[in-house]
Amino acid sequence: MPAALGMSKSAGSIPLLLVVTLALLCCSVTLAKQQYYEFVIQEAAVTRLCNSRKIMTVNGQFPGPALEVMEGDCLAVKVTNKGAYNVTVHWHGVRQMRTGWSDGPEFVTQCPIRPGEGYTYRFTVTGQEGTLWWHAHSSWLRATVHGALIIRPRARVPYPFNNGKPPAREIPIIL
Repeated sequence: MPAALGMSKSAGSIPLLLVVTLALLCCSVTLAKQQYYEFVIQEAAVTRLCNSRKIMTVNGQFPGPALEVMEGDCLAVKVTNKGAYNVTVHWHGVRQMRTGWSDGPEFVTQCPIRPGEGYTYRFTVTGQEGTLWWHAHSSWLRATVHGALIIRPRARVPYPFNNGKPPAREIPIIL
């Protein structure tokens, strides 16, 4: 029938090739996840070594929450400032590929998040793995507003120790 309409057999395979190509593109896009986190920066009472003190925290935690992502994931971190001071968040060591406005240095790549306001950081973790960290980039707030950013490899890469097996337990330490 295609020959009767002036079409060759190879012309009929073009739509099939297009469908297969689109399906493969959709599969590769779905491998990366969109990771959503919310940070509420506010003052909270924290007790360490039998002393209680009010400090700026993230979600009432000190240190703040550890974020665990896979290489290639897209992060969206909504920061709400309920504190009394301006704040920004810097993603220490993360390569900001075409997302420099999400890097966090106050008055360099963004205006500070004022008290009562919010900002959503959006960036993709590309070509990196390991344990990095995030911290406030506004005056003394970096002393209490910080946490780990754990980037796991997308592919199953064996560990360089322990015969390639993952450790039984991991504990991120921020110094």
